[in-house]
Amino acid sequence: GAMAAMTTAVTTMRSAPLLADQKPTAKLDSFMDSEITARSVPGIAVRATRRGLKVYERYAGTYCSNETASEILTADVLHPLYSFSKLVSATVIVMLHQDGHLDYDVPVSKYIPEFTGGGKEKITIRHLLSHSAGIPSVPLGAVGNEEQWNTAVKAACAASVEWEPGSKCAYHGLSGLFVAAEAARRVTGKSWQALCSERLFKPLRTKTLTFEIPESGRKLALTPQPKPDELTKLGKYGDFYRISGALGHPAGGCFGTLEDMLKVLNLHLENGMANGKRLLSPKSLEEMHTVQYEAQISADLNQGKAPVHGTWGLGPLIRGTHAADGTHAWFGFGSRSSPDIFGHAGISTVIGVADPESGVALAFISTGVPKPEADAPRIRNGVTDRVFDAFASK
Repeated sequence: GAMAAMTTAVTTMRSAPLLADQKPTAKLDSFMDSEITARSVPGIAVRATRRGLKVYERYAGTYCSNETASEILTADVLHPLYSFSKLVSATVIVMLHQDGHLDYDVPVSKYIPEFTGGGKEKITIRHLLSHSAGIPSVPLGAVGNEEQWNTAVKAACAASVEWEPGSKCAYHGLSGLFVAAEAARRVTGKSWQALCSERLFKPLRTKTLTFEIPESGRKLALTPQPKPDELTKLGKYGDFYRISGALGHPAGGCFGTLEDMLKVLNLHLENGMANGKRLLSPKSLEEMHTVQYEAQISADLNQGKAPVHGTWGLGPLIRGTHAADGTHAWFGFGSRSSPDIFGHAGISTVIGVADPESGVALAFISTGVPKPEADAPRIRNGVTDRVFDAFASK
């Protein structure tokens, strides 16, 4: 009798509607709510897809707009994507390589003749895309117009290498993708915005991605948030971003929505296909998603040494097969161990992460720098793990 009763109870439970707290995303929802309540960040946006289909989207809290410090966060708000721009830009560089415009392994001076001296002769596009070029600290200002861009080119061409190109990796905040993008401009005769628009934004049918200041009719989050007195002084949001060093930069100046970030991630998950067109060949993608210094990392680990190279592909960070390090945590890869997971972070406010194995991709944005900023990995990985727990095994 007890057995039968139990079976009946189990059957009844199965057919009963799911209670709110049993929804696969309940843990994600309550995690977002608790961070907003705790005021870690003013607002959180999360959007996730599985095999290209939207499985989750939620906007919680507020963002700082041009008018007020706390507008309700919605799907149509554009965000500064900061270094997620590197994945966008690297994708375009890879397309140009695929079409024979750029070689990964010749000196960059083949494309930018004045990019010589100071040990720069050995720098290649491959070095620039994998943070191993040895020029991480070149002082580059904003490149929001042609004059600023050309000033930055001169600064890059005047720089000396800080170490032998290829001998180690250290994050190139602006310089790596900027020099690669200048090589792309030289071989095509087009501006960076025009190249990205033609190669990537139009074929992906993105509605918002741009390296220019979005037109004033668009809702735009000012992140990190300016102080109230700064906001009144700025007048309009263009001015806020004009004083941002990331403006126009291939490495950090893209604006867009989470929906459009996911179009970029899904191009990679869909093996280079978008809207029925092939944008990237499987071969190009495979090389882009290969840890460039795997041999060196393995050799160091085998000798009991800390590796001096990171698990960079040509643009994205790759999870790889070794123990995770601080970079993986900062990029929000969570406790995932799938070696092909890839993505990119943007300062402490943006991540885009995707997993070829499960087909899950997510974009996460906070509308302020977490308080304390050291909490960014905890929040990011909290989101990533809950998204994957809800959708990866479905």
